[in-house]
Amino acid sequence: MQTSMAYRIMQMCSLCFALLGLRLTSSGAEFMNQDETRPPEKPVPEFRGQRNADGSWGLVLSGAGMASAEQRQPLKLEVWDETNGSIRNIGGGYTTMAQEGAGWTGAGRLTLGGGVSFDFEDRWELRGDVLRLDRTVRVHGKAAGGFLNAAVLDVTARQRWPEVEWFTPGTIYGGFAHLPDAAIGGRAHYRPGDFSVRIREDRLPAPLMLARFGDGSSLAVLNPAPRGDTTAADANDVKAVTLVDERFQFGAIGAEERAETLTIGYWFPGSEGEVTYAGNTYPGGQLHKWRRRFHPIKDGLTQRYQVLFRVGRGERFIQAYPRAWRWAWQALRPAVTPNDIAAARRAIVDVLAGNTIEKDGCTAILFHYDTLTKTASPKNPYALLGFCGKNLEAAQFLLREAELDSGPRGQRLRHLGEAIIASFLRLKIAPPEGEGFRMQDGVPVTYLGRPEVFLRSYADDLKSLVKAYQREKHLGREHSEWLAWCRSFGDWLLTQQQPGGGFPRSWKPATGEVISASPNSGYNAVPLLVLLTETTGDRRYLAAAVRAADFCWLSDQSEGRFVGGTIDNPDVLDKEAATLSLEAYLQLHRVTGDPKWLPRAIAAANFAETWIYLWNVPMPADDDAAERGWKRGVSTVGLQLIATGHSLADAYMAFDADEFAQLAGLTGDAHYRDVARLLLHNTKNMLALPGRTFDLGTPGWQQEHWSLAPRRGYGLHRGWLPWVATSQLNGIFGLMDLGPALFDELAGRERSRE
Repeated sequence: MQTSMAYRIMQMCSLCFALLGLRLTSSGAEFMNQDETRPPEKPVPEFRGQRNADGSWGLVLSGAGMASAEQRQPLKLEVWDETNGSIRNIGGGYTTMAQEGAGWTGAGRLTLGGGVSFDFEDRWELRGDVLRLDRTVRVHGKAAGGFLNAAVLDVTARQRWPEVEWFTPGTIYGGFAHLPDAAIGGRAHYRPGDFSVRIREDRLPAPLMLARFGDGSSLAVLNPAPRGDTTAADANDVKAVTLVDERFQFGAIGAEERAETLTIGYWFPGSEGEVTYAGNTYPGGQLHKWRRRFHPIKDGLTQRYQVLFRVGRGERFIQAYPRAWRWAWQALRPAVTPNDIAAARRAIVDVLAGNTIEKDGCTAILFHYDTLTKTASPKNPYALLGFCGKNLEAAQFLLREAELDSGPRGQRLRHLGEAIIASFLRLKIAPPEGEGFRMQDGVPVTYLGRPEVFLRSYADDLKSLVKAYQREKHLGREHSEWLAWCRSFGDWLLTQQQPGGGFPRSWKPATGEVISASPNSGYNAVPLLVLLTETTGDRRYLAAAVRAADFCWLSDQSEGRFVGGTIDNPDVLDKEAATLSLEAYLQLHRVTGDPKWLPRAIAAANFAETWIYLWNVPMPADDDAAERGWKRGVSTVGLQLIATGHSLADAYMAFDADEFAQLAGLTGDAHYRDVARLLLHNTKNMLALPGRTFDLGTPGWQQEHWSLAPRRGYGLHRGWLPWVATSQLNGIFGLMDLGPALFDELAGRERSRE
């Protein structure tokens, strides 16, 4: 009854916002900036062919403000000379260009010498704000080496890279700020007039790039039908050697600065540079070199692809990139892979329970297990709070599952959940003496093996414990010691709030001496503080939460950048910063009723979803290596990149399926419900389930992470950490709490074989 009422209240909130005059639209962007007046619509851009001085044809995209562009030499090749390793650029205009109906057809030939030539047939069509190119390139003759072709536009306005705000999903958000210096698009290798950022499609959640200019106009490029086919040699390459193979069916999206001209577009196949990632190491896996990929110069070889260019107008960056992302979503149409959610829930809980160790009066889940042997790693004989360890979050879900099972299994789950909590309550936390303990002797330990404890570690798990306390109390079970322990940390945390509202990132264990004063991850504290006010009635916690959330929003988040989520990659752009902020803003909205929190939640959700893969990246057809973690034939749609500076991907956002569903109810924007459904199901595509265990042996196991760029299908290990399970369970139980009707709708026919 209560959960159904909660969902009805959310629906009523949507109506209330409409009555208040707030704009709730399918794009979400107008609502996010309802305090701004949209500029009047400008005329749609125009496209035409244009004669060059030599009689050939180029093309012009005009009427788009600073996003207007041209290309005098639409025929472009890069040719690799195998004998000396050099690159030769060849370009030219169309021999013919004719208007046909709503589009233009251009044709031309580039010659290499030695009887080798390349015929281009291009069909351009402008519909509204989107310019479409359908390209075919045919090779005549044969030569050593390899080639690629480029479909690019030169921005007409003279400007440099740092004068533009850039967006590539999961990679670049704005400019150099909060991007690792050596990362793709980072400042370390920027040279005025000589800068390249080409990114392989498989490294991107969507093959999309956007440039937003000073007048509010933007130009985006998208491959609407990526294939991604590759070979074992490419998929396993960690040294960025040059490869030539006609089986490469992935391109590169990117932009380049030459002199004061910016070029944006698509290269096929996808040579990547001038920065690429090794793929077998993190951190420090950035390579300042080219990973070059070519097709052979082979008689009869034919290349075909499509590419779209989209013009935007009158938008701030925080509006421009979500609109470009929605455009990509609509073009790529990410497919939901139905999974049996009830079976997944039970299996995941059973793995948590099976990995819980009881020893010498102490109960906990160790930090790292091998998914193949199902044994704990001898290198990590400790149990941890929050972030990746999630012991108290795990205990919360063991107790939740126990409510659904009245038999011996449920009794054991309750025993384990309560025992884990009792074991962690022995830690001193005001100030914290550690982030967990060694199992063999109970000595406090920390995550990174150095004397440093993080706000994230405690905020993650203590909010879970307060939720467990609330639910247990509602069921008639009082655990006053749980609340007292959480409150002691909350009281100490209040003493650490900075004058501006932020909280330090980390402290020395036991002393509380600040190590990292960076306030950028203060959103971590917000849900815990809100829950403490809700549970105790003490509004000091809520006041501190509001100050912290306001600080985070007014720092970088109001410009569409979320930083500082992961503790092992400090203060860089990452998806967890956005998901944690989304949770914080929704909590504040729920408790305070202040409408300002909803646009902020929308901004966080808009950023977070751009890390989700919208297309299926296939594993190499010529290599079915048993040790490859991601198996051939399993859809990668729904995986998410983790942070900037590397290309590891995981299923972390399974945690947020319920939050996107809440946002859909609050805004009336059905897109967020589509995101929720995708996160509920597709994050389980590589989860071992009954009848489909892959090489993991038993249901409920799941590898922590993988890469879809080289090394494609591999992670840094085949390990399982507690967070892998608790993120899945948070999304499932969270949706169950929103009411059976919504849960049934999202879980679908696989909902419940209870």
